[in-house]
Amino acid sequence: MKQIKVFACIVLIVALLSGCSFRLASSVNDLISAVAPFGDNADVKNALDSFLPNGYILKNPSSGDYITSYNFYDLDSDSKDEAVAFYESNDNLGTVCMAIIKELDGKWQVVSNVKGYGDDAYRLDFADVNNDRKPEILVCWNTISNSNSHYFVAYNLKFSNEKISVKRIGNDEIYLNNYIVVDFNQTGKNDILMFEINSGTKTSAKAELYSISKNDFVLKGETKLDSRVISYRNINVEKAEGDVRVYADAIGSDGDSIRTEVIYWSNMYRSIVSPFYSYSTGRTTGTSRGCLVNSVDINDDDRIEIPTDASMNKLPKGIKALDWVVYDKTVLVHRCYSLYSTADKYNIVIPDKIYKNISVSYDAEKKEMTVSNKKTKNTVFSVMPVLKAVYNEAEYTDYTVILDQSGYYYLARTGNDKSIKISTDELKKLIKVS
Repeated sequence: MKQIKVFACIVLIVALLSGCSFRLASSVNDLISAVAPFGDNADVKNALDSFLPNGYILKNPSSGDYITSYNFYDLDSDSKDEAVAFYESNDNLGTVCMAIIKELDGKWQVVSNVKGYGDDAYRLDFADVNNDRKPEILVCWNTISNSNSHYFVAYNLKFSNEKISVKRIGNDEIYLNNYIVVDFNQTGKNDILMFEINSGTKTSAKAELYSISKNDFVLKGETKLDSRVISYRNINVEKAEGDVRVYADAIGSDGDSIRTEVIYWSNMYRSIVSPFYSYSTGRTTGTSRGCLVNSVDINDDDRIEIPTDASMNKLPKGIKALDWVVYDKTVLVHRCYSLYSTADKYNIVIPDKIYKNISVSYDAEKKEMTVSNKKTKNTVFSVMPVLKAVYNEAEYTDYTVILDQSGYYYLARTGNDKSIKISTDELKKLIKVS
């Protein structure tokens, strides 16, 4: 039985790494199912096969929300999705193209084909950025392999009969690391906030806000950012205190740390500003941590909290203490603490009232984090993840499953300390998987 479970685990890993695509997978169990195209995907594949009879290789975008081989979106507002796919044709190796595939009279057909830039597609998005109430296609192309800068192109769509005409917006070359579509002024009109890193002739990282007018990009504002970063990830928009803010987690140059850039529109300066960046030092302060943990609503209060390094004595290797803060009226305000397992990628939120009274140990072999009462040395609780493919309930009779996510059961057991008590039901609310 154990050999079968190990084999299932191997099959799961191969499926996850294979790049095979399907329209929706609601759980890891679904991923173990056959990954050959089916349903709409099979019909869409047949359309691309007919369009490229000499063969092709599909190219999945590697970042963003649309990372499958066929990405579906209603481009022409007819309540029916079209499909967008990137491919390298056997007739033109080294060049990646973008195909738009639409269902016409019950049959999927390629209705537009666009030659790309470079050898791969990094990111795909759909958003109305020229404010014509219709979505544009946004693509980051990889022109240099393994580069952190990508060639950004926005495509405007025109619909005529059964064809979709695709026209590039603007002519300037735009290289960026990442971006987000945002309406800072809350007018219903979107802009594009672009993030650039320190590379080539650039001496600092920066963010630039662009609007689109008369089929061209117009710079509305810019701000410098901390240059000690290699990429921006997990970019989110928050509406709070009457403002719109962008939180961009920037991975440090060491690859093991993150600082968060907070950006908003200032009516006073008529530009975007980054309140924690100092133009005198060239550094962003107060929002960093020495582990790869994203900003997120950690305590379910509908606000984005920023994790920062917290102090705790004698933390074991593999466990980090974090102080989660919220941007509130120009300052950072403490919200909660957490313990983060760097190997297992999960947080346990620790109530403020017990934070100073606990100690932590970690069994690297079992992957078990144990929290104890610092004075009595009694266990308060312990948590560990177990791969579902090899989980055997009989081996963990003392544990309770507090979370089922991403192919793992997260198990917990509580101790018998009299002064610090946390139940497994409470732990179900306190555990957060990144």
